[in-house]
Amino acid sequence: MITLSWTRKVDDASDAPCTTRERLWRVLLHKAEHPVGYVPAISDCRILERYEDGFLREARRGSRLLVQRVTPDEAAGRITFRHADSSDIAVITNQMGEDEHGSLTLTLSITLTDAPSSAVLRENVYLHELDADFAATLDAMTTVLRQHALQGLGDAGVVEVTEVAGVASDA
Repeated sequence: MITLSWTRKVDDASDAPCTTRERLWRVLLHKAEHPVGYVPAISDCRILERYEDGFLREARRGSRLLVQRVTPDEAAGRITFRHADSSDIAVITNQMGEDEHGSLTLTLSITLTDAPSSAVLRENVYLHELDADFAATLDAMTTVLRQHALQGLGDAGVVEVTEVAGVASDA
């Protein structure tokens, strides 16, 4: 799957911060439950069901009706919107953060489902090669991590260098 993200500073260009992390979190929760007015493309939204860790919502975006499982995680500063419908988007995330100067930021990310991700990778040679390179890297890394975990490496300061599948690794 392909994930795209965009990050913006929450504070304006003035020197004084416009909000705190706590206030921003409360506003993000309000946006999650009442996106009309925050998200220009959403014209209607209603909560279908509430859970201990979030809620299920139905939102109208143009002619499409989106069903999303919304899970706020205050400790991580993240609200996750998992699509429970046939959308091309699997997940949308709102992530609070800070820039290098300590100013609050908001990162909006989307993760495409397999079909559009595959289409993009077929049509873009650079992304296809990048995907193949990092997928192979992740395969090699997980092989080494799995082997080291089974051997108990990393426990009580045990460090050993090994080579698996032609990739040198150090625990």
